[in-house]
Amino acid sequence: MTITLSNYKLTDQQKTRITIFQTICFKKNDISIPNQFISCILAVYSGISASATSMSLKIDAIIGIVCSVLFFSSCASRKNVLFNTPNDKNIPNVPVYVIEKGRDSLASKEQIIQPGDMLFIRNLQDDDLINGLNGSNSSYGSQQTQYGYRVENDSSVVLPVVGKVKLGGVKRTEAEQQLNKLYQSILLKSPIITLTITNLKVSLLGEFSKQGNYNLNKDQIHLVDIISEAGGFTNRANKREIKIIRGDRAHPQVISVNLEDIRSVANPLLYLQNNDIIYAKPKSIFNALDQLNPATSFLGIGLTLVNSFILIYTLSK
Repeated sequence: MTITLSNYKLTDQQKTRITIFQTICFKKNDISIPNQFISCILAVYSGISASATSMSLKIDAIIGIVCSVLFFSSCASRKNVLFNTPNDKNIPNVPVYVIEKGRDSLASKEQIIQPGDMLFIRNLQDDDLINGLNGSNSSYGSQQTQYGYRVENDSSVVLPVVGKVKLGGVKRTEAEQQLNKLYQSILLKSPIITLTITNLKVSLLGEFSKQGNYNLNKDQIHLVDIISEAGGFTNRANKREIKIIRGDRAHPQVISVNLEDIRSVANPLLYLQNNDIIYAKPKSIFNALDQLNPATSFLGIGLTLVNSFILIYTLSK
């Protein structure tokens, strides 16, 4: 933000104050917004025919008012931000920081099959054997749906030919190996079994171009991959504090990521897990402005009235 100070009747001291004000309040937050707000107020008061001393007092008052408004707005700016934690204010200046350890801080990056998961299972040498045609699966009592095979509450899956198999709690690659051995021992000479968990997803909220749920269609998907799929960030996003909420919802692991630091990309915590919530909060100035929006219309009306009064007062002299 840049205010052209030469356009206004200001003392050197007032110009210095405004310059410091700009640096502290705006450059620190790395934002770029129009300067109409302060410029409009300065223009209104610069048009008043008054003594230099009177003008000096008015400008000092204006600077104080503007600073006060932004100060209190910044204090309230966290109200509309999601997923606040008590430790948010103590995040150090590092690429990736675990704000809350939660219960799943050491969870494996590899997909683990859980009850309720939907599995898509294929034999690359003979699709018909497992996927079935002409209703052949029903003769084996399998639980196939249009989305695949459901893992039951007891962690079992009923598959053609082999019947009930316990796959819950097993890593995806280990389940593939288990099914390959099982089908080879019963029916096939050299099966090539592939298994995909089709219902794994993450949720993107906040300042993304496209919020929503995104599928994890392979074992290791990086945070950057999902952000790219979502079309990147909006201009309002604070890329220095991207949050990943992971694991047990009652005691989640909360990770803060500074994507403006290239070192963050190499951190293994950025490989996503099922049901991760990724939140991009707005920069504090935009959140503050959102809260001030209801008052902007009244401010505009007030400034219009002041301008009208000044014009009438000036013409009447």
